Amino acid sequence: MDLLLPEEGPGDELLAKALNRGPSALAVGLDEEGHWVLPNRVLRPSVVGHVSFDLDRDGVVRRFSSTKEMSGISMPALPVAAARLGNDPLPIPVGVMIRPGFRTRPIAAVSAASILEAGHVEVLKDRIVFIGTSAAGVGDRFISPVSQGGSPEPGVQIEAISAQALLSKDLLRPASPLINALLAFGLGLLVTFLLALPRRSIPLIGSGLVLAPFLISAASLSYLRLELAALSVLFPLLLTGVLMALDRSRRSSAEMNTAQGRISELEILQESISETRKQDAEARRVVAHELKTPLTSVRGLAQLLAQFDLSPSERNRVALMVVSETSRLAQMVDALLDLERLRLRDFDRDAKLLDLSALCIERVGFLRAGTQRDIVANIVMGQHVLGDKALLERVIENLVSNAIKFSPAGTPIRVGVRVEESLAVFEVEDHGPGVPMQERERIFGRFARGSAQGLAPGLGLGLALVAEVVGWHHGSVEAAEGTDGGSIFRVRLPLSRRP
Repeated sequence: MDLLLPEEGPGDELLAKALNRGPSALAVGLDEEGHWVLPNRVLRPSVVGHVSFDLDRDGVVRRFSSTKEMSGISMPALPVAAARLGNDPLPIPVGVMIRPGFRTRPIAAVSAASILEAGHVEVLKDRIVFIGTSAAGVGDRFISPVSQGGSPEPGVQIEAISAQALLSKDLLRPASPLINALLAFGLGLLVTFLLALPRRSIPLIGSGLVLAPFLISAASLSYLRLELAALSVLFPLLLTGVLMALDRSRRSSAEMNTAQGRISELEILQESISETRKQDAEARRVVAHELKTPLTSVRGLAQLLAQFDLSPSERNRVALMVVSETSRLAQMVDALLDLERLRLRDFDRDAKLLDLSALCIERVGFLRAGTQRDIVANIVMGQHVLGDKALLERVIENLVSNAIKFSPAGTPIRVGVRVEESLAVFEVEDHGPGVPMQERERIFGRFARGSAQGLAPGLGLGLALVAEVVGWHHGSVEAAEGTDGGSIFRVRLPLSRRP
């Protein structure tokens, strides 16, 4: 069961009795402080499994830890626990990264309604059954290497695929060092031939002799278990660098050097334009996908209201969900419009002289009045910048609100303004889960959410708005590690000496 059931409720005894009729496993999650969230005492069976995936830097699920230890308690992964339900001798490797091949598709998906209404239970016979949420816009969703169109899949489906991969031994394993060395050496020879062939001024044999030390070094590095992907990038870079050096040494005239420089500039410009187009296309795709999720939820809830005879309480609950989803959609559209309007504004025309210190004191006082949290301010007075008051207020409110949202209750939020050479520095420090090093730049992109945020509400647009507003003010923003854990979000703006 890919559901966390920590609170006791009516019907738990019946559910526990049903689970005890056959082998079963329940999911275990982690709270914001890194402690296990176990099923309640009534449902707690002898078999549990963690549902924590290890996301790669691009946010794709390719692996998970066979066991995970937190607070002195070690838990197997839910796919491992599930696979052992039908195969008791299956060993549980400790602390090993398991990489499913994701070739065991499709996994049969059955609607719970069809089982309850029609009683078609024979489809479940002799199968390991995963129970979890899979509707669009509901529950946790991840992207796997084979997700259709790059759309996130339900977490329970990836758990089921991983369990099937364990049972069918559809697992990926690193290639042996010898194979890596042979492939790397052959790739190097191939690239040498392709790069040297059109350059008549560089004999193929001579370039091969010059490159031999690099090929031998790279082959020896492969015995140190470097990933083949890294080697495939390393070889073309080394080979291209050596060939360019040899070619440049044969070009003695200044005219040839100038022509080569112009060609390089044109290539860089072309690559920059191509990359910009790719980013714009990806941004449009992400926006369309993110807007589709609440629309799909609203459509499904509207169908529920139209097609089913619900009780007054159920109808009221579904109507409130519709209001919530439409409000979320409106917030998303407003945030996107704000980001697009910002690009059309001229800084030199709209910027005014502002007292950043006074502005921070005013907004922190407003936010402190609306929360029970302790917000500690350490502000150097009299720091002036050029900018837009409303935009800078949103930067302050977004960063302080995020700190309140993601830090544990009872811990203080620290806000400061100080001077750093010719810059005014605004900082917000919390004691939350922090931002991993590899995510500290990515979280300022549109719809980007950090892996430590879990299921906390949010659109993934707040930090994007902060970054673009600060950029419009000719400043910079960064995320860093806090002094006592947590995060520090630091905004730097040029000081204004205008009277």
